[in-house]
Amino acid sequence: MNLYNNIEKFGDYFNSIRSHEGLILVDMVLPLNWEVTKVLGSRGNKIQIQKGKKSDKQKIISFFSPFDEENTEILVDEVLNVVKWNKDLEYKNELLNIKMLELKKMFNENNVDSLKRLNFNFNDILDLNGQEDQDKPSVVQ
Repeated sequence: MNLYNNIEKFGDYFNSIRSHEGLILVDMVLPLNWEVTKVLGSRGNKIQIQKGKKSDKQKIISFFSPFDEENTEILVDEVLNVVKWNKDLEYKNELLNIKMLELKKMFNENNVDSLKRLNFNFNDILDLNGQEDQDKPSVVQ
């Protein structure tokens, strides 16, 4: 994959790319509330980061690794994973807020007896790591 395609994958969060003393660095401008260290730690800390300047809403994070083909591919994958993890979390929070509004409406419009029979059915039950968990029930009451 060429440089343009990799940079394009970073989206609007990409700031710069540079080389320094045998390292490749990718500078990203990320929302202040995004998790970086936690995400990288859960994946085994295959790359390093350096925190840069912050504003009220953004922070600059430099992701770096040795500048060779294998480590550069790992760097790109890890940066993309940080972006994906945080974007997924934002989407989950939006979805949670929507579902909470739907539930509030349902509770306001239905009587107690109806609500006692309320069930949540899930086609795929996932554990906390996003893996299918066969031991969990498919209906939550």
